[in-house]
Amino acid sequence: MAGNGLPPLGRVKLTDLVPSEGLPSDSYKLSISILSQSLAQFSAAIIQFPESDGALLRSGLDSARLFFHQRASYPPPDIIQTNDSREWCKTSGYYADAHLWQETYDYRPGLTCLEPNNSLEFPPAGLQDIFSLFGKAARDILDAISYHLNLRSSPFTEILDNVPLRNREISSSVLSVCCYARPSFQGAQHHHITTQDMARWLCILTKITNLINA
Repeated sequence: MAGNGLPPLGRVKLTDLVPSEGLPSDSYKLSISILSQSLAQFSAAIIQFPESDGALLRSGLDSARLFFHQRASYPPPDIIQTNDSREWCKTSGYYADAHLWQETYDYRPGLTCLEPNNSLEFPPAGLQDIFSLFGKAARDILDAISYHLNLRSSPFTEILDNVPLRNREISSSVLSVCCYARPSFQGAQHHHITTQDMARWLCILTKITNLINA
């Protein structure tokens, strides 16, 4: 963004956003100021996780990469993504979009996924731990936002998941792992895309989405 003449996204350390008892520290107030300005201007901000969490995130990416690359070269019709926006709150498990050469695994606690042969579908290793890590970070960020807005502590409790989830409760948040145009995905081959032209990367997206009845 800086190259386009625009100010960069705000970057804050997650450790500086963790609230503590008593008066706020200078680093806490500065981080909240940077976060709020970035959200107001770009609707986004960069949250820097501690180095101690790096190993978990890297192992999760490696596990997700292996998960996608060991799958069949072309998915069966019943797991082709329909892109129905009304179903976002029910997504869980593996989906594929042959037109975009994109494969996605949505991890949503409380919702059990089955393979086409009715066997249990196990998520990539580490997603459960990463989901917990992102969930805690999301709560710290929401607390920082409530502080900036002069709200009472934890005003978002009513729209967040119970910790832990209650019996038969489905999480309102989802952690998505995506793979784009892996070489063994036949959807990409059908479009005559060469390996050199493929954009191959993995991304973990955390969607802090909540079920709010109108």
